[in-house]
Amino acid sequence: MIRVSVQPRRYISQRKEVLFCLLALLLSFASLVPGGPVETRDFSQMDARAYWAFNAFLTILGLAGFVVAYFVWRDEARGYRAAIVIGWLYVAADLGRVFPVSPDPTGFVLGIIMIADAILALNVVLFSYKALERI
Repeated sequence: MIRVSVQPRRYISQRKEVLFCLLALLLSFASLVPGGPVETRDFSQMDARAYWAFNAFLTILGLAGFVVAYFVWRDEARGYRAAIVIGWLYVAADLGRVFPVSPDPTGFVLGIIMIADAILALNVVLFSYKALERI
């Protein structure tokens, strides 16, 4: 009789958590499009190049996040490593003063979403490190 040993997938324990947090982060962050329903601050005083560079950065980060979600769904180590980078970039963009500063105050809903996004991004990082058995 031939025995086939089946090795359990190494990263499966954190896949659902990372996917949920990453997709929730990407979807909630998409609601913060300038001029949209939540982000109503005025950025007209900003240099046009800085404004468009910032929007390009966020667009690329969002698209990369969906690609990373695919690799996490496939349960690949590179997906978890990239999710760590995506999570830290969201934290840096959100809390690291990368966002353009507007003279308008941050609204309540916008503030809540920004806090929730920071929590989701940190959870993406934490669960990805856990999946890679780094913590």
